[in-house]
Amino acid sequence: MDDVLKLVIGIDGGATYSHGVAATLDGRVLAVTHSNSMNFTGSYQKEVRRRMNELVRELELQLPFSNEIIHYTVSAAGIFNEATVDQKEKLCGKIYPWKQTRLVGDSVAGYQAATLGKPGVLVICGTGTSVIVGDLESKFTHLGGWGPLLEDKGSAYWIAVKAIRAAIDDFENTGEETAITSTLCELYEIKNIQGIVPIIYHPEFTRDKFAILAARIDKALDGKDKVFQNICEEAGKEVAKLTIKTVEKAKLDISPLPIFFSGGVLTYNHYAQKSFEDTLRDRFHIMLSQPKLPTVLGSVIIALKDSGVTIDSDLVAQLNKSYFEVDELSKT
Repeated sequence: MDDVLKLVIGIDGGATYSHGVAATLDGRVLAVTHSNSMNFTGSYQKEVRRRMNELVRELELQLPFSNEIIHYTVSAAGIFNEATVDQKEKLCGKIYPWKQTRLVGDSVAGYQAATLGKPGVLVICGTGTSVIVGDLESKFTHLGGWGPLLEDKGSAYWIAVKAIRAAIDDFENTGEETAITSTLCELYEIKNIQGIVPIIYHPEFTRDKFAILAARIDKALDGKDKVFQNICEEAGKEVAKLTIKTVEKAKLDISPLPIFFSGGVLTYNHYAQKSFEDTLRDRFHIMLSQPKLPTVLGSVIIALKDSGVTIDSDLVAQLNKSYFEVDELSKT
């Protein structure tokens, strides 16, 4: 048994994409795999479980024969902080060993990846929007993440819906003229904007496809349409307002305030990112940066901590370096 390699597995079940990692207790990543969305609230439970099972099986195929998985951490969109017993049973039952598995919200894993557990703020603005603040006593305050039916202001989904609405207003002559209209017609090869109705109401046009559409419109317009620019600036401002509310609720008083951001909207959308930053700087003295690690490594860190491993800078560096090396190899 001394020759058995002890490992942990971390899963990042995002609203658009999912990722899995297997790592040794000293932080060496041995296997990496990727899949589609694994949103606990947005997908059928059967489909989520199928994808979770696939991620684990694909990781196992890359591992040495003689190994023992001692802890699993699964982070999933649609989970608030720590999962309830019912959520854990529905999502993880019979896939992972019950006592060795922890199911948390994707923002919890993201926070670990961003701050390495230190006080600070993580703002996630991709398919959805949420903010998590960790204080000096390691207590968390979490706002947002309620999903598209309850708006998720500023998210990629929200931007896409606003853009489609602007195109409809243009078509009906009740709003400003916008290049969004012709862009959507070109993207979906439709004669006019009325043709988008059967496309977006099709059951397979899921939440993540709206998020992808927001990025496609942004790329196509390339900052040349004022209406879309205004939508993106409003998105950034809404996310900043949620961030300010979360920090104030948490009563986190640090200056400069470390704020980490992730998700496609704040990473790649220039107007949203600038509006977000400007609004925050009007309220706080901030240090703004992207997370130190990918979210999936936040799940790995939680699993390592649950295994009694001390997380230090050397281990973090090892995790980060080996993750990108193995991920690159997996693509060849």
